[in-house]
Amino acid sequence: MQKTVASTLVASFIAALTFASNVQADDAEGAFVGGGVGWSNYADIDGLGLPTDDNATSYRLFGGYTFNQYWGLEAGYNWLGDAEVNGDTYRANGVNLSVIPRYPLTDKFAILGELGVMFSDVKNDSFGTSDNGTDGVFGLGAAYRVSDPLDLQLRYRVYHDLGDSSTGNTNVHNVSLEAVYYPTRTTYVAPAPEPAPEPAPEPVIETKTFTLSSDVMFDFNKASLKSEGMTALDQLYTNIKAEQPTDGTIVVYGYTDRIGSEQYNQTLSEKRAQTVADYFVQKGIPADKVSAVGRGEADSVTGSSCDSIKKRKDLIVCLAPDRRVNIEVTGTKQVTVQP
Repeated sequence: MQKTVASTLVASFIAALTFASNVQADDAEGAFVGGGVGWSNYADIDGLGLPTDDNATSYRLFGGYTFNQYWGLEAGYNWLGDAEVNGDTYRANGVNLSVIPRYPLTDKFAILGELGVMFSDVKNDSFGTSDNGTDGVFGLGAAYRVSDPLDLQLRYRVYHDLGDSSTGNTNVHNVSLEAVYYPTRTTYVAPAPEPAPEPAPEPVIETKTFTLSSDVMFDFNKASLKSEGMTALDQLYTNIKAEQPTDGTIVVYGYTDRIGSEQYNQTLSEKRAQTVADYFVQKGIPADKVSAVGRGEADSVTGSSCDSIKKRKDLIVCLAPDRRVNIEVTGTKQVTVQP
């Protein structure tokens, strides 16, 4: 029966170690120390056939290193307790070195295995004998992560074939409750993903219209620029450059009042529009980006508001808003998003 249990445990440990070696582990937990208290059962001592105390109290102190979430190494001192043999004491203790395979079930729970050896010291007070030997240790268990530095463990172990013919040999079955302290273990926190870059803003096509009074730029019934007109266009050119349009175009629309013939006014509006367009070309705007359009008497601003005025001088003053130049600037402007 004892050999069957040991064989089953060995097979389980080999399978766990094989699994752990084939899994990519990335959760190193570091060094640990711990201690525990438990209960030992000494099976019938072979060769003596004497009854033993089934409830000996045991203690453990241990330390080791968990290389990742799948396996570690552990060394410890094991006091397996005093068993009574005809009123005398049969006791075992020793130092073990074990491989501890682990398999995490959740972030908090893991199952454990153990495969190791114990350098044992066994004494039988009934016969005054003792034995020092090397014995197998096999175990299973479960661990619960209370916090980053603290685990609680429930462990079952079989200390196989303790003692010899002079002391009697036995398998000790042991169950212990243990606290394990990891001084450097911390919970892994995945870095926050980098925010997706904001899409580049689409260029905006803008159209702006500037209106200048013809009376400021031209003498009445003339198409040549006055000095005041040049100053006004210089200021307008500065404003256009400040907008920094890409692939910009300029259309100059000339308008007149209704005084005079329609054909005469159409021709005058075209000449005034062309004069302004030529001025922009002289300032450095490419000629193919500037065009001139005469609108004559079209799109009157004053409408019928001056119809009652009979004197020419007064009518010229009243119709002044109709005499104008509209400059329409269209261009692509890149939108800049502030971080």
